[in-house]
Amino acid sequence: MIQRKPLRDEVQKEILTRLVDQRLRPGSRVNESHLSIELGVSRTPLREAMLGLEGAGFLGSDVGRGFLIPPLLAAPFREGQQVLSRLAPLALTLTPPVPHRVMDLQNVLGRARLRLGASPAERAADLAPVSQRWSSLLLEGCPNRTLGRDIARLEALAVRGWREALRLGYDPTDQVASWNALYEQVRAGQREAAAQAWGRHLEQYGAAAAAFLPAAAAVAASEA
Repeated sequence: MIQRKPLRDEVQKEILTRLVDQRLRPGSRVNESHLSIELGVSRTPLREAMLGLEGAGFLGSDVGRGFLIPPLLAAPFREGQQVLSRLAPLALTLTPPVPHRVMDLQNVLGRARLRLGASPAERAADLAPVSQRWSSLLLEGCPNRTLGRDIARLEALAVRGWREALRLGYDPTDQVASWNALYEQVRAGQREAAAQAWGRHLEQYGAAAAAFLPAAAAVAASEA
C-alpha cells in the first residue's frame, strides 16, 4: 500500500527550508496568515506543523502572540556543538559499520572540496548541510534510537548556524581536511580513534564557526 506523509510533515519540511535560507528571518515573528497563503494550506495543519517544530526547538512562542523565529546567536550554536561532541562519538562506537556508507562519505567529501573555492553565498548554501549529512551517514542504524534522534535533531538545528557563519565569511577549508582525516580512520576500521577525533572536530570547528555569529540578537524590523 502506498502511504502518503501527513500534510503536517510536508509543511514542517517547507518551514525548515525557509528557516535555513532565512525567508523566515531570525528574530522575527511568524505571520501565520501570510504563511498559510504562501504554502497553500489552512491554518490547522500549519499550526500543527509549527507546534511540532516548537517542541523540537526550531521555533519559539510567545503566549498570545504566536510563534517566533529564534535568532542566530553564537552561544546556542556553540553549546549545541559541544553537546554533539559528546553524543556523536558515543553513537559512533555503538553503530555497526556498513561498507556502502564509506563510499557515500567519500562522495560527500568530494562535493565539499569542489565548493571550497565558491563564493561565501554559494558555500553557505552548499556546505551548510554537510555536517548533518556526514552525521546521518556515519550513524545510520545506530541501535540506540533515542541517542540517534537527539543527534539528528541537534544537527538539524545547527544547519542555520553553519549557513550563516559561512555566509559571513567562515572558511571551512580546515574543517573539510579534518573530515577527510576522519574518513580515512573510518575507512581503515579505526572506529574508536575516529570517534575521539570526531568529538574534537565538532567542538573545535563549532567554536570557530560560532565566532562569526552575533553574540546578541538584533531587533527585528517587522513580522515575517
